[in-house]
Amino acid sequence: MLPSFHEGDKIVVDVSEEARSNLRDGDVIVIRRDNGLAIKRILAIAGETISGADRKVFRNGKQLDEPYLAPVSGKDTPLLTSFAPHTVGPGELFVMGDYRDRSADSRLKGYGPVKTSDVIGKYSWTYWHAISAPNKN
Repeated sequence: MLPSFHEGDKIVVDVSEEARSNLRDGDVIVIRRDNGLAIKRILAIAGETISGADRKVFRNGKQLDEPYLAPVSGKDTPLLTSFAPHTVGPGELFVMGDYRDRSADSRLKGYGPVKTSDVIGKYSWTYWHAISAPNKN
């Protein structure tokens, strides 16, 4: 989820039923995934249609403004820069990472939409940025 989060960041996650039942587009969530946890951003909720073309994402036909995205570095080979329209089903969320060139997310067949029942909670705030940690040398 670069640049929003870095390995070692310490975050607060709201795990309340209220937070998990009131999810919106743009929310950052923690989900159960492959015997672990993942942080992703919700880009579409049930009933919405999402697609992508040439690094641009469209929800219900309208291009999203995504100022939180990591800039294209040119160093990584993008996993997927375009994807076919997908209408999100009931009890599902379409999620993506902010570092799109390397993010395993709902765009990929083996990953797909996330079940709302797999949501642990919603990101609240960061209380320790790992990049600001003092040098131990």
